[in-house]
Amino acid sequence: MAKGYWISTGTIHTPLAMVPYISRLTEWLPTVGARFLVRDVQCDVREGSPGSVMVIIEFPSIESAVSAYESTEYQSMIELRAPHADLTLSISEELVP
Repeated sequence: MAKGYWISTGTIHTPLAMVPYISRLTEWLPTVGARFLVRDVQCDVREGSPGSVMVIIEFPSIESAVSAYESTEYQSMIELRAPHADLTLSISEELVP
């Protein structure tokens, strides 16, 4: 079975305000069988703009990736994130030769 991935890119405007979202997401992912593959988060910006972020999260299947995104738990996490970042999230399926 092909794995599923969340691929997210964007800009974090208030990095310290993202801590509650990142903490909840990090705790929640293992409960849905997911894990971070890439987490290029620039959260310690001392001066200037916070820049961009790229995150890739692996799920056991495309169905589990979709289900996790649509879950009540994750939808409530979006509310924590949305005021502090402009992100694009796509759900993709692993390319299996």
